[in-house]
Amino acid sequence: MRAPVPALIYRPTRSTSATVLALLLLIVGGLGTWLTGYRLFTGTWPQRTVTTLNAVGAVSFSSIAALIAAGIAAACGLLMLVAALWPGRPKHVAFLPDDIPGQTALHRSDLAILVKRHVEQLATIRSASATVRRSRVEVVVFSDADDLDAVREAASKKTDEALEVFNPEGITRSRVRAKRVS
Repeated sequence: MRAPVPALIYRPTRSTSATVLALLLLIVGGLGTWLTGYRLFTGTWPQRTVTTLNAVGAVSFSSIAALIAAGIAAACGLLMLVAALWPGRPKHVAFLPDDIPGQTALHRSDLAILVKRHVEQLATIRSASATVRRSRVEVVVFSDADDLDAVREAASKKTDEALEVFNPEGITRSRVRAKRVS
């Protein structure tokens, strides 16, 4: 007896919060390296650093500046936490559903290439580009034909036909634009 195959796993994107944290750590690490190097070469801490640390040490927690700094730090931390937990756009999309256990998944850019190749089969189209958004495929066709509305309509039919054939999960709409090239 076969075990059930799990569906595609949608993991949250952590790129924004990881980037902010990495930049913050890079800045703090660079500053620490500079201060340590200065101390090793001169034997003393930089005067500006000593003055700044003495001023920060003298600030009480009830002062407005400390409360504003704490509020900004808390807001940034909360923003990074939300960005880390917010589910991101999945890079892969399930397509070609059938009765066989398991799923067939395709990268979104590969699905865009398949739709683009399907649309480029039209004789009136010189070239095309396609991108896959959350629930829509956006296609731009380039043609030198006089009647761009007819070209757009034919490309729209081909795009809908490709979506019917591939049947990607969660992508049901298409948007087709036609542009004239000379």
